[in-house]
Amino acid sequence: MMEVIYFEVAEKAEAARKAKRRVSVSGMLKTLGVSRSGYRAWLKHVPSNAEKRRESVKTKIKDIYAK
Repeated sequence: MMEVIYFEVAEKAEAARKAKRRVSVSGMLKTLGVSRSGYRAWLKHVPSNAEKRRESVKTKIKDIYAK
């Protein structure tokens, strides 16, 4: 659940940067009840080998299903 919130904040912050608007990431996080340290840790997160394998399997399953 938290990952979805972090992803949404990251998307909105990037969209604001592209539109050359200022956005308060801290304000968004406070409104959502998320810590800044948790958000920063999520931004720097490097997926483990197991996570990479799971994503690879998910992608293959979706491709097979689509065919």
